[in-house]
Amino acid sequence: GEALGHRNRSIQVFLNLFQNAFQAMPDGGTLTIIQSKDVTESNNFHIFEIRDTGLGIPKENLDQIFDPFFTTKEPGEGTGLGLAICYGIIKELGGFLSVSSEVNEGTSFFVKIPKHSGHVQMNPIKSV
Repeated sequence: GEALGHRNRSIQVFLNLFQNAFQAMPDGGTLTIIQSKDVTESNNFHIFEIRDTGLGIPKENLDQIFDPFFTTKEPGEGTGLGLAICYGIIKELGGFLSVSSEVNEGTSFFVKIPKHSGHVQMNPIKSV
């Protein structure tokens, strides 16, 4: 159904962000995923922070990373969806995708998804 389609697409976004994080840490590093709730908007959003300890994104690139044709990858290197597509998918789900980064310190992507949209089910599976 439609909810499953949305869920698959949001999973693709996460996988793509993980892939980017790994590519940003060629010598290894730490990938941290933090789930929190946005209390400021009456708890209506799940927020996921995907944080790496990688190369970081230079300030001059930061404003452009969600542009459709922007890439810092060599030809043939980019296999992911591209951040513009990720941004579009999250926006379509009624959410937000944002980034914060320091060169040589790492990058955090923040994925904010409406909690009651049915697009992302984060409840533990109940056993019967």
